[in-house]
Amino acid sequence: MNSNEVTPNSEQEHSERVSGAFHSLEQKLGTRSVEEAQRLQDIREATLKRDRASVEKHLTATKLESNWLYEELMKHPMISSIMRELSIMGF
Repeated sequence: MNSNEVTPNSEQEHSERVSGAFHSLEQKLGTRSVEEAQRLQDIREATLKRDRASVEKHLTATKLESNWLYEELMKHPMISSIMRELSIMGF
């Protein structure tokens, strides 16, 4: 591949998709508690790193501690799509 080709899901593209998806969700949800904001930040950072184990750990904790937030994450089309890709690709 030469330097002019764009690879699907490049790091920059991935970063932009993740940032856009979480920004969209945060706008929808509005201001949240410090704990909920931290949960979202932890999930966002793990997703940016494509750290599947860390994403799973943070999602599981969110589901147990803040089920409504977990449901909002999974209902959000862009975030849900990114999570499926991470799961399928094994990142």
